[in-house]
Amino acid sequence: MLTFLTNILAAGEETTQAGGCTNSPTSTIILVVLIVAIFAVTIIMPMFSGRKRQKEANEMLESLSVGDEIMTRGGVLGTIVELRTHESGEKLMVIETGSGAEKTTMTFTVQALLINYTKTKQHQEQLAKQKAEKESKRSKDKAKESEAAETEFTESSDEAASDEVASEENPTKEDKND
Repeated sequence: MLTFLTNILAAGEETTQAGGCTNSPTSTIILVVLIVAIFAVTIIMPMFSGRKRQKEANEMLESLSVGDEIMTRGGVLGTIVELRTHESGEKLMVIETGSGAEKTTMTFTVQALLINYTKTKQHQEQLAKQKAEKESKRSKDKAKESEAAETEFTESSDEAASDEVASEENPTKEDKND
């Protein structure tokens, strides 16, 4: 981008050296406006994408429930056994890791959550179910279309056969003269 702007300035200098028009205030203003617009876009766009990610993270934290299988940001895998609020007002989750005699209980803030596998599985199952329903509907529609086409074909072939039988039973005048 910087190279592009440098080329524009160089082109302006070349025209003034060649005896062409001088740098006008209009071209300078356009260049400044262009630089400010590019700067504004590079600053503002990340703000909007950051808000979207923050909203998704808040929704995930609000949807936590006992029994969810999760992974923390530190890589600890476990199952939520309790959700509570600390006296400071911060939300906590108590997770259980391991199995059998090796079970361990740990407490984390909900901000330590990285992935909620239970919700992810439910979402994937829901998407798979919706996809299966769409496929089922498509196959039913195709079956109806082929059935309708087959019925149409049968009716038209029946009509053609009845026309042939009628022409054989009722010979035309020309056939009678022969």
